[in-house]
Amino acid sequence: MHARAAASFVKVAQQFKSRIVLERNGQNVDGNSILDILTLACPYGGELTIKAEGTDATAALQALETLIENKFGEE
Repeated sequence: MHARAAASFVKVAQQFKSRIVLERNGQNVDGNSILDILTLACPYGGELTIKAEGTDATAALQALETLIENKFGEE
């Protein structure tokens, strides 16, 4: 995931109280940290797993899913 997409992801993730974690190839990172997300080095078309824990976890996952489906607003 490149920097603009990571920044968009973090902007949405920070709207929620839930803890958001991204996982790729066994590596877990904080979904509220641009630097952590960039360390995953996920290429276009790569797979990430998004997990959320907390009172608004369902809403957070739905918002992040929408962001990803809309290609981070870049098209």
